[in-house]
Amino acid sequence: MKKLFILLTFVLFISCSQPQKNKSQETTNDVKYIYEATYLDDFEIGNTELVVKVQEMIQSIINKDYEKAGSYLSDNVVFALEDGSRLEGKDECVKYMESYSSVEVEDYQIAVNLALLDENGDEWVLLWDNANIVSQDGTSAGVNWMETFRFINGKIDYMNQFSKPRNNN
Repeated sequence: MKKLFILLTFVLFISCSQPQKNKSQETTNDVKYIYEATYLDDFEIGNTELVVKVQEMIQSIINKDYEKAGSYLSDNVVFALEDGSRLEGKDECVKYMESYSSVEVEDYQIAVNLALLDENGDEWVLLWDNANIVSQDGTSAGVNWMETFRFINGKIDYMNQFSKPRNNN
């Protein structure tokens, strides 16, 4: 009986020390996608402090503090903008931010912000946000944005942006 107790205790100890897969890991690994991702398809939740950095940068743009907004960018940052154009370098990207000086950003809201870490070690922040842009003549237009920000050494080195007019539904 004592040998059986020791054997069961040993088996229990070994089984508890084995790494356990949860169902989502098993399901993810077993999925056969119809279309394979060209970049990556394996992410995990990343550093949420990077979300705060993106929000601080946006707050600086809204407050027209472009020097502070630029402090979140790497020297070699690239902005891939909603119209298909591409800006390269911190100076060019800050000039783009300064283009917002002639408008007011009102009712800024974030629908989704998510920090991700990919299998290559790249850190990303995904942001879905919206606001009303009020021009100098008082006309207002609602806009939805979807942006991705890649960080290297704590600085934004790449931003990809999409936008569409916001409807009130």
